[in-house]
Amino acid sequence: MGSAAANQAVNLPVQMMNLVDRSGRLTPMGFRYEDEEHQIHSIKVNRVICREKLNLAGIREIKIICGACFGETERLLELRYSVDSQQWRIYQFLN
Repeated sequence: MGSAAANQAVNLPVQMMNLVDRSGRLTPMGFRYEDEEHQIHSIKVNRVICREKLNLAGIREIKIICGACFGETERLLELRYSVDSQQWRIYQFLN
């Protein structure tokens, strides 16, 4: 994961663990992803900074900016949740 440049879209699919409150708001708690060597990594989300609903050319998504621990380092990243396909992905790293 260290090879991803800041602000570069990576569109990496992830398996997400999240909480959903009574109003339907999603809060990511952690996720798993597979790297190029097919190793599975579990990542804890430390904090959610902001959420935004997107509708780009009819594609409905929820954008979440958060901080997550990759080893000993916290990285800021943009997660996106596709409302229609119900899939999560890391859209880009912000630092």
